Amino acid sequence: MKFAFIVHPLSEESKALWQMDDGGQLLSHWENGNLLEICDFVQSRMAEGVAFGGRAKNSPIVLDHFSGLKTTTGCVTEGRVYEIPCSPKQILEDPTTAIEQTQTAVKMAADWGAGIVGLGSLTSVVGGHGQYIAENSPIPVTTGNSLTVYAALKNLQHACNELAIDLSNETVTVIGIPGSIATAIARMLRGRVGKMLLVARRPSQRATRIASELDSELLFDIPTALAKSRLILSATSSGNCIAQEMIQTGSVVIDVGVPADVTRSTRRRSNVLVVSGGLVDVPKKFLGKSMLLSFHFGLVPGCLAETINLALEDRAESFSLGRDLSVERIDEIGSIATLHGFSFSQLSSYGRPVPDSLWASMNKVVGRRESEKFEDAHASSNLPQSRKGDLASNGNGQVAGQATNGHLSNGHAENEKENADHQKLKKGQQQQEKQRSNRHARTLFQRYINPVLVNLAEQGGLNKTFVRGQDSVVTDAEENHYLDFVSGFGSVNLGHNHPKIVQAVREALDEGVPGFSPAAINPHAATLAERLVSIAPAGLEMVFFCNSGTESVEAALKLARVATGRSGIVYCHGSYHGKSLGALSVTGNRNYQRPFQPLVPDCHPIPYGNLEVLERTLASRNMAAFIVEPIQGEGGMILPPAGYLAEAERLCRQAGTLLIADEVQTGMGRTGTMFASEQAAIEPDIMTVAKSLSGGLVPIGAMLARRDLWMKAYGTVERFALHTSTFGGGSLACVAGLATIETLVEERMAENSAKRGFQILEGLNEIRGELPDYFQDIRGQGLMIGVELSPLAESVITHLKRTDSTDMLQYMMPGMDTMIASFPAVFQMQMLLEHYHIYTQVTRSNPLVLRVQPPLTIDSSKAAHFLSSFSRTCRLGQKVENLFEEVITRSISGQHVSSPVAESRKETRQTSGPPITASGVEIDEQYSQ
Repeated sequence: MKFAFIVHPLSEESKALWQMDDGGQLLSHWENGNLLEICDFVQSRMAEGVAFGGRAKNSPIVLDHFSGLKTTTGCVTEGRVYEIPCSPKQILEDPTTAIEQTQTAVKMAADWGAGIVGLGSLTSVVGGHGQYIAENSPIPVTTGNSLTVYAALKNLQHACNELAIDLSNETVTVIGIPGSIATAIARMLRGRVGKMLLVARRPSQRATRIASELDSELLFDIPTALAKSRLILSATSSGNCIAQEMIQTGSVVIDVGVPADVTRSTRRRSNVLVVSGGLVDVPKKFLGKSMLLSFHFGLVPGCLAETINLALEDRAESFSLGRDLSVERIDEIGSIATLHGFSFSQLSSYGRPVPDSLWASMNKVVGRRESEKFEDAHASSNLPQSRKGDLASNGNGQVAGQATNGHLSNGHAENEKENADHQKLKKGQQQQEKQRSNRHARTLFQRYINPVLVNLAEQGGLNKTFVRGQDSVVTDAEENHYLDFVSGFGSVNLGHNHPKIVQAVREALDEGVPGFSPAAINPHAATLAERLVSIAPAGLEMVFFCNSGTESVEAALKLARVATGRSGIVYCHGSYHGKSLGALSVTGNRNYQRPFQPLVPDCHPIPYGNLEVLERTLASRNMAAFIVEPIQGEGGMILPPAGYLAEAERLCRQAGTLLIADEVQTGMGRTGTMFASEQAAIEPDIMTVAKSLSGGLVPIGAMLARRDLWMKAYGTVERFALHTSTFGGGSLACVAGLATIETLVEERMAENSAKRGFQILEGLNEIRGELPDYFQDIRGQGLMIGVELSPLAESVITHLKRTDSTDMLQYMMPGMDTMIASFPAVFQMQMLLEHYHIYTQVTRSNPLVLRVQPPLTIDSSKAAHFLSSFSRTCRLGQKVENLFEEVITRSISGQHVSSPVAESRKETRQTSGPPITASGVEIDEQYSQ
């Protein structure tokens, strides 16, 4: 069913803007998405003087057209927005003309074929809140106020959840009584708040009756009400009735008024949250279907959203009319909207989504206010804090109040069944709160930790919130299970929460082991150091504990400089040793280094695997150390040439330079032996370990060194404390580390790593043999494997760049070339994640390399599942890329086929066998097209 929606200009300025859109040209430019075209069009129109009265219209116009609105439920609709030529001031001063213009717009909508019409803004106020218009309309009419009320309440609830405000303890002010929206809000909210204040413009019998019905105080002065409350919902039809200066610090205002009730000012407060209330977030598929939907970040007024939902439901009925809205209908339309994918959690303030900075500021303000309230209440009470919720004695020598189990005791213990029911209910509530917290984690991570990471992951379909992990499986907030082939970049070699490591840490906690005692002897650190030395390469006898791989590298660099008296450090292109200033100075990635220059001086990069350059660099005999990874992990899982590390060790000995082996990622069984240095047959002077040293449970790192080096650097009273770490060698970390080593040895995990690595490498090479053009290389050792995919064809890359005709995206996104070229790896990550529930990542310095790095506990069946799944996604990936290239090539050359997609599907049916399944869902091989 088609729908129509009637609006009016919010101001004379907005009216002038739409008068420029003669013939819909502005909408056309907007849909093309070319910002320069839009600016050029508006500038030319203004130059013609159109914006200043040249073509004023005195009749309704079609402001926008929504076409192809389809929800996930399969319902479809289309609609038009009609604008009447009356400003808010004109509507209030001359309602007769406004009604006539509205009726004209309704008739236009009916003639077009609309089955229902919604009244927006003040068009729903004149004419008896839509009743007069409905009585004289050829089609059903709705004011849309029911969903506006529902949305406003959801907006308030979301804001309170974000700020940890308990509505049941708050005084809430509702401004706009006895209006239909304000009254409905008050009625639905009354039972959920501590106290309610109602504000009317003037005394009236209806307002008095509503206040009595809701047992609420009725006021006629807005400043007085604002002084008594910090939660305000305002829904007047007059607008501009609340100055920002009136609002208390820490207040939340849900402004449903049209025009807005809170006055706009150039300086907006950071200690008050003003939300444009009653707005609804449309399904993402709707964006791009019209200018209005895209321009307002997908947010539309509740009245428009109600009209759309009624059309989707084929409900040709006057749903919301008059001053008394039905509570049942408000809940009904809210449920319908939710079913069709509309949501209410995106809050807008002054025309844009509430910025994260404002949420952070408000959290501080509200938190301080709650602390002050708690302190005041505590100070006024003579009872101990532990009895704060108790009531006084009932006079019989018994205490009548809240028992420890949460029930009113009245001196009698609750029976066992009631207590069991209470505990069950409490557990259910805790579980629900935990689930809500998990779902909210994405928002908090984006707001306070890394918004760019979240946005990029969402764009690639890779955004997951993992809440549990066991062995090689991680579980997200929606209880979906995934096979983990990332292992925390090598941090969980033993899998997630290995029972032996968990047990060891629990026992240590039960024993009450000391946390951190830097100047004292820690028996757990001493025991772990001895065990670590026993499994390390020969010559490494001294251990320094820290908290990460980066810290262990810092310790190694400092030790090398002090012990040798030299300053130079040699490192390799493509290496990764950390991001603190010293470690970053020897990390071979210019993109990481450039923003932080100048870095630590006298650090010299050389090609990885090139012995000639290494020998030349060491010839100066000013190099304290050569730091190298036995396998470059973040560089793309690069293995050195055979014999490279052993010869590098010989060259270092010859030049008096120390060899630092960075085994942070390669160590602890990852490559098939306890340390990769064993397979290279080298004995480094210094070695760094971290990541899986504690089984992925507690942060820990360690630097191991030759005894003579340590003694030379720190073996005196003056020097023994030159390099220390407050948290290094903490009890829990060391307990976990000791249990990790024992488990690695007892369960022969390094051996399993070698076996499963051979199985996976063999399977990957079979896939490569079937699809040779899709791969550049497959390499690895143990379960540290990299799959380097071929980049997109040059024709495809060139075509994608040509779509950016102005080069604006190239200018704004300097890394766009890399993003386009890395499409194959991102495609594989997304397909494996969504359709086979296998979590993978790319290497950071080479985004075309898919890392295959599962826990060392993985068995042959899980490895086979990965290979089977990857084989299918690779076949699909190559078909998609071939289809891209074929369509582009034929289009450029003028050769066209009737249906390349159909041809591809035909080929798929002939060659691919049974449908791919993942989690019981059949996957169409042409899904991505």
